[in-house]
Amino acid sequence: MLQTLFYIPPQFFGVPIFGIGWLFGILLVGTAVALLVPCLRQKTSVASTLAAAAVIAALLVFVFPNLAEHGNGTPIRGYGLCLLTAVLVSLALVVRLAKKRNIPTESVYSLCIWAVVSGIVGARIFYVTEYWQDIICFDNADHLLLPDTLFNIANIAGGGLVVFGSILGGIIGSAVFIRRNKLPFFASFDAMAPALMLGISIGRIGCFLNGCCFGGVCDLPWAVTFPADSPAHIHQIVHGDVFCGGLKFKETDGALTISEVQHGSGAAQAGLKSGMAIRSIAAVAGEYSGRLTVWQVRSVSELTALLRYLYRFYPKENVRFDICMNPEQTETQPYYVPVMPPQVLPVHPTQLYSSAAALAVCGILLVLGSLPLYRRRDGLVFATFLILYAAVRFVLEIIRTDEDSFLGTGLTVSQNICLAAGAVGIIFFIFILRRKSKFPKNSLDIIRE
Repeated sequence: MLQTLFYIPPQFFGVPIFGIGWLFGILLVGTAVALLVPCLRQKTSVASTLAAAAVIAALLVFVFPNLAEHGNGTPIRGYGLCLLTAVLVSLALVVRLAKKRNIPTESVYSLCIWAVVSGIVGARIFYVTEYWQDIICFDNADHLLLPDTLFNIANIAGGGLVVFGSILGGIIGSAVFIRRNKLPFFASFDAMAPALMLGISIGRIGCFLNGCCFGGVCDLPWAVTFPADSPAHIHQIVHGDVFCGGLKFKETDGALTISEVQHGSGAAQAGLKSGMAIRSIAAVAGEYSGRLTVWQVRSVSELTALLRYLYRFYPKENVRFDICMNPEQTETQPYYVPVMPPQVLPVHPTQLYSSAAALAVCGILLVLGSLPLYRRRDGLVFATFLILYAAVRFVLEIIRTDEDSFLGTGLTVSQNICLAAGAVGIIFFIFILRRKSKFPKNSLDIIRE
């Protein structure tokens, strides 16, 4: 896990890097060259080039300057860098495949812009919809914190893109562009399918660096132990796999209670026992006891997030647990618990499994796309992509533990989508096979590159 790769300094020779600075100047020069030279040869779309330049300029001027961390500069996240690499590499592949299908290169660039933007929007919408309880922020009085909520919705740099959302959003955006520009519909999607899998393969490396999309606890030789405060660690605390400060917690009858106390821990020595209900937690006790901040805790997620914060910034202090002493929760007794080092268990590196699987599917699609049957019938590559990716993802979801059962089905949200996507892929595959072939069976065009 390596969320931040390095920092870009705010200035170089006294001129800002981001904003109206070095990169903005380079963008202007690059855009001028990209417009002038190809335009003289009449091989580019001015509108597409200007649209891409406008998007990049908006990022440089309005987004990146606000990402700077005080004293460090602008962080370059591993997740974001992998996403950018995935987009560029996938673009190169889709251009190559599109040429073989006689799709104009300038149209492919514009199509990819539509696909990337709509894919990111779809991925974020899917994530926000699925994990809305982690996005929406309230204060202690249950009042909506709108600025914090909007920041969480837009904070793509912190992770939170769902692959199925990106696929659906990308398909919708691409379909709109293809129809409006009268490109060959099925052939365009056939060119995009292998490139999409290549992009997913690189993107999953970003998931590994970010620590998301982790697998279940295991003791295999290649198991990975993520650091404390990682998503895998948080999941283990919330689900009672590890102790947090010598304690495990559960939610019962609207109250947060202690489910287990680690033998010999500071919590056990302080007198905390299983079944005690927690009313509130004081920030720190000891050196800073004169200015304690008290939080009401309502869920295991809130409690563990607070404890991790306290353990991270006040490692030598005590945490005060206010334990309810009567059923009405009106009387409390304080218990002071010393900070303990976090416990983290090794897990399956499912991000790397997913990356390898996506790369394998990409290779299979490229091989199948060169076969006579697939070259005679546009749409078969895309249909095969739906089937293969749905099957692979369904199996990987068995190993992953970051999603719970969806609506009592016993399957995760992604597994339910896999079943639907696989069914659509099979139906689409049969439909394409029954359509009239675009070439005679023995056409020379079939075997000629």
